[in-house]
Amino acid sequence: MARRTTKATAQPKANAAHRAAAPKERDAYRDTLTHVDEKGDVRMVDVSEKATTQRLAIAEGSILMHPETQAMVLEDRAKKGDVLACARIAGIMASKRTSDLIPMCHPLMITKSKVDIEPIPATGEGAREDGRVGFHVTATLGVTGVTGIEMEALCAASVACLTIYDMCKAVDRGMEIVDVRLLHKEGGRSGVWNRAGAAEEAPQPEVEKTEQEPAEPVSPLPGGPGSATPAPALAFIGYQNSGKTTLVEKVITRLTQRGLRVGTIKHHGHKGFEIDQPGKDSWRHAQAGSRHVGLIAPGQYAEYAYTEGEVPVTDLLTHYTDVDIVIVEGYKTAGLPNIVVTRSGVDRLRGDTSFDLIDGNTVAIACNDVVERDFRARATREATETGAPRTLPPFISINDAAAIVNFIMKWLGR
Repeated sequence: MARRTTKATAQPKANAAHRAAAPKERDAYRDTLTHVDEKGDVRMVDVSEKATTQRLAIAEGSILMHPETQAMVLEDRAKKGDVLACARIAGIMASKRTSDLIPMCHPLMITKSKVDIEPIPATGEGAREDGRVGFHVTATLGVTGVTGIEMEALCAASVACLTIYDMCKAVDRGMEIVDVRLLHKEGGRSGVWNRAGAAEEAPQPEVEKTEQEPAEPVSPLPGGPGSATPAPALAFIGYQNSGKTTLVEKVITRLTQRGLRVGTIKHHGHKGFEIDQPGKDSWRHAQAGSRHVGLIAPGQYAEYAYTEGEVPVTDLLTHYTDVDIVIVEGYKTAGLPNIVVTRSGVDRLRGDTSFDLIDGNTVAIACNDVVERDFRARATREATETGAPRTLPPFISINDAAAIVNFIMKWLGR
């Protein structure tokens, strides 16, 4: 009790000194502790007199992990299920329960709760200086109310990272959650604040709206109005059972980990295939007689159509304007830049040799040591017989996906 009496008697002097001091400009990094009363006790702030405004907060966080753990998540191989989908849901649910976790937070009627999760590549755009990989979480929260929503955004980002840890800890207990912080807030007395800049106290002047002709809508679909040019395409060609699909899957994963947006096209090789999976709505539409089925969902779309003849791959490539590279599996005769993939050098079903697939469009050959020696010997014999030297493209081990991806990055000029 003696300590409380001493603090109470000293308080008026402190208040007087505070009133005598000139008012200072607010500092968004270090502001008044409104959750502490004049006695030093914590409290929930009375917001009944505050104005109702639209408020927004954006927070981020990252979880760092072993590259193999990241690949497991991206390839959906985690035993507990879809890691990223679960983490997004967990972040949204956590934002709605923030007042249950943080004692002095007010319950809010949240109007917007969005959690985005993107892989952190080892190199390229979005990579960390230390080269570590993992996932970056961004939480965007909105509310129309009398108090801010920063804690809800921070809670969503934190719990999303924690959920990723929980679903992957069986294979990687060394994961680290780092850089959980507020990036942006707006609304309320303090106005707009950005981590990269200062708080903007003054309200922005309203701009008088004028009647304007409506602009041409920009379609988000690849190939629509306002789209860019098609992405470069690289084909992986080879005969049946040459190892193309296995290699292409590894290449797609590694290119994605390095921050590239990858598109793919595969030549089916057989006449006709089912539209979507039997029993799904798109399949049912096709069974009912629809010849062109479209599927649209937030963030993705798909089309299935019947045609009289085979659609040229060059026509399909005009749609691929939203990626950095298109990996094409098959299309030996399309004239695309290609990598010849072969494990034995011979098509066992037809007796054809993969050596004959090498042409002026071939940029590399993915094979083993035995096939490489065989191909070099064939090139030497051919040069002796014809008197014209045969130059072969570079050889890369079919079992070294990292080396093949390094070659592709150089081919792209990255």
